[in-house]
Amino acid sequence: MFRDTLEKRIKMLSIFIIFLFILLTAFVVKAFMFQDEDNIKKLASQYEKTIQTYYPRGAILDRNGINFADNSANKKLNVSLQNNTSFNVGKTFIGNIRINEDTTTKDAVEGLSGLELYYNELLNGGTPINIISSIDATGSIINEENYTAVNDHLNEGNTINTTVDYHLQKYTEEYLKKFLKENNFKGGSVVVTDVKTGEILTMVSSDETLNKNVLSYQPGSVFKILTLAQALENNAVDLKEEFNCTGKIKIDGVTRYCHEGEGHGKITALEGLSKSCNEVFYRLAKRLNIKDDKGNIISNKVIDYAKELGFGSINDKTNKNKKFILEYDDYYSFVPDNIYNNLDTFNLALGQGKVQATPLMLNTIMSAIANGGIGYQPYIVESVKNTSEDIVDIKQNQIFDLKLKESTIKNLQKALRMVCVDGTAKSNSMDSYGGIAGKTGTAENHEKESPHAWFSGYFPYNDPKYAMTVFIENGGYGSGPALKVFDSIALEMMNMENDKGI
Repeated sequence: MFRDTLEKRIKMLSIFIIFLFILLTAFVVKAFMFQDEDNIKKLASQYEKTIQTYYPRGAILDRNGINFADNSANKKLNVSLQNNTSFNVGKTFIGNIRINEDTTTKDAVEGLSGLELYYNELLNGGTPINIISSIDATGSIINEENYTAVNDHLNEGNTINTTVDYHLQKYTEEYLKKFLKENNFKGGSVVVTDVKTGEILTMVSSDETLNKNVLSYQPGSVFKILTLAQALENNAVDLKEEFNCTGKIKIDGVTRYCHEGEGHGKITALEGLSKSCNEVFYRLAKRLNIKDDKGNIISNKVIDYAKELGFGSINDKTNKNKKFILEYDDYYSFVPDNIYNNLDTFNLALGQGKVQATPLMLNTIMSAIANGGIGYQPYIVESVKNTSEDIVDIKQNQIFDLKLKESTIKNLQKALRMVCVDGTAKSNSMDSYGGIAGKTGTAENHEKESPHAWFSGYFPYNDPKYAMTVFIENGGYGSGPALKVFDSIALEMMNMENDKGI
């Protein structure tokens, strides 16, 4: 009897197991017959899955061959493929890209700005590559060392060799970000070039969407350099001549002021640049006015000179003087075509009103002064090489000539040095490295906020190597913040040069 009972139980258990098997089989058959996509995907995912997609892109390297891209994710997977699509350093000039994950063609990556846009076709590395790995039912990778690259191929993108120093770029980005945050400033930019070559060594903007180095702002008193240059060039001033600054300037019934409330007293033209005296520069600019036959003011020699250097007209609809590959069409340095009265003359002399300049333009002028009057247009790409190391594009040095007499250049250099010895930028710490020369600037802000702060200069003064221009948005009066940034970066550069060279 016990045996009969056991046999019945075994028979029932067998029937139950067979029933479960039939039920499971029916479920699988149903899933495939009726194209139940969710179930199919669940079943397939138990075997293999795309764990990462690579979008091949040409590398963008610093002057010493360091890759600006962050390819750390590749190392985690122990694969040698390089995306070159993620950047923690250099985004100001490298720019942004857009990845279309639904595209399987070579057009999946598109450069939107900066070098990524300018060299978009040359940087294109080919079709995306999917990394496939076997996983278990829980979604865990079965073998950490076992990957399959689907559609694997060599990176077809060209390599962009820049003039930028990776370590200097990283330092400047971190320093400027911290400085702006600590002082609650709206934004800023820094550009540094080699005065002997025009190579851009670092280019940083607090706004990575719009590069402030090639946006235009009122330059303020930095523009006085051009006013003094034309006064000297046209023999409109004697260096021994003294002007009388009382702090108040009467112009056609309107009172304008010098930043020195009580006035500078007796002061020469070179001292006027050193102290940034508005009285001196208004008087100099008046002597440079151009008048018609009836004695009416119609223009100024400073306007003509600025246009010779590459400034456009305020009436231009687009940037007609692009020399740098990352300049925008809608932002550029400009001056008015005409001025008509003494108030216009005052604004022109001080870099206000209808005058705007990009930090890069002011830096180019400063670099040429440091180099004896003839410099080079700034550039940021040394060469472009294909996968065979053949050069497909190479930099072309373009001369930037201030077209000034040697005596004018020497007097400008002297005046710019005076600015940094006993003038508006005397609070610098570069004397032990040969000193600096440069010009401060405070510029109006049409947004009715605090004015912008500028400092543009070169160093070492006794053996010029580098030109730097710092712009601090809403930096306030006196240019102190811009000078502080210049001073800190210049000191770091000289220390870097002593340690390893730039």
